[in-house]
Amino acid sequence: MDRNKLLSNHLKKIQWVFVGLTHPGNLGAILRALKNTGCSPPILIDPGADVMINCPQVRSRAAHAKDYVNDIEFRNLETALGESRMVIGFTARDRDIQVPKKPFEEILETVSENLLRWDDFKVSFVFGSEKCGLSNKELSRCTLVCTLDVDESYPSLNISHATLLVAYSIRNTIKRIFFMKKDPATEIRDKNNLSRLMKKPARQKTLYSLERSMIFLAERVNFFNRGKRENSEMKMRRWIVNNNIEEEDARLMISFFSEIGKKFNCTEDQ
Repeated sequence: MDRNKLLSNHLKKIQWVFVGLTHPGNLGAILRALKNTGCSPPILIDPGADVMINCPQVRSRAAHAKDYVNDIEFRNLETALGESRMVIGFTARDRDIQVPKKPFEEILETVSENLLRWDDFKVSFVFGSEKCGLSNKELSRCTLVCTLDVDESYPSLNISHATLLVAYSIRNTIKRIFFMKKDPATEIRDKNNLSRLMKKPARQKTLYSLERSMIFLAERVNFFNRGKRENSEMKMRRWIVNNNIEEEDARLMISFFSEIGKKFNCTEDQ
């Protein structure tokens, strides 16, 4: 398999998720940026009314990436992130919710190493709307947050420019790490040994199940009557998503909460 194909296979494990995109020209430019760098077509969450995939401005700005138009997916955020084991939120705006932050270069290294370590490791890069970025609720779904290092006097990048910067940088980081390998047989053996020692983070849909289990029991013991429900739910979600819980441990905790529910004679099916 040629190098470009190998690189493309790893890049395809990254989802590009855009929440509340409002400008058709930006969508066209995003399509072009993703195709230029060998990345997957975008997933759109609650796009604005003007972001129509057949809009002439989308196709004009996409140029030779028009074929990506037909591969755009429309989902809700929870479904879109379900198979991902890491969710990186890109935003220039500070929010109340405290999601762990990492420098851009460090995130690129972490994501690339995980993509190369496990064949089924999926990552989502999440971008907010042009006007207001990612909300507290949307950020609460992210395992890490990254702010790009630009001039403090004008830190807000156009979303298509940010996409191209991130896509080009992750492509180069994967290429540098992967193609600097020495002996392929040795690298495969080392990769397999390391994968056995390290457990993969849980998929987001498993963490969502854990979150629902916790919220269900909290309702049954009237926990939310003691404070603001939305704030409490967000803190629970943040704890679950941000603590790098492994798949096996998450499933164990779901079973544990299920048994507690049975003791209280209540289950989520009721």
